[in-house]
Amino acid sequence: MQETRVLVETGRTTGEETMSYWFDLPIDVAEFEEKLGVGAESRDYRIIEKVLPFADEVHEHTSVYQLNEFDFMYRQLVADMQEEYPMLLTVFENLEALYICRNVITVYPDCKSMIDVARQKLMNDPTFKHLSEDCQEYYFDYEAYANHLQEHGKFLQTEHGIFELPE
Repeated sequence: MQETRVLVETGRTTGEETMSYWFDLPIDVAEFEEKLGVGAESRDYRIIEKVLPFADEVHEHTSVYQLNEFDFMYRQLVADMQEEYPMLLTVFENLEALYICRNVITVYPDCKSMIDVARQKLMNDPTFKHLSEDCQEYYFDYEAYANHLQEHGKFLQTEHGIFELPE
């Protein structure tokens, strides 16, 4: 699991010093309020550094509750999606859009080409159960089926596999 933490600084000062602490996500609100001396709902703090896979979603005034929500959504993604998160953002608008679609995305982690996807679908799709192994091995045109899949579906090819995306 990738490291997820933020450096939060108070807007108010105690004496002459501004207080700041690193917090791992999800942030415990009681601990946050105790360490910084400000309420999680207040505007008296800001995020000054972040180590997050979804850093583009977080700005200086993102609330603790929003941070925890982003962290929850990210952790709900399967490991393959987390690993390819930057590539998936080339297709999805943001983390929330990816999170909403996560259950309808099919991951083919061991596939390097659409022909591999065609083979995998053939093995797992009940539509093809009636085909004998000989028929599948010697007569089935995987290349044509791969082309059909690509023409009638939406796929994202990455270093670690292929993702079948919703239309």
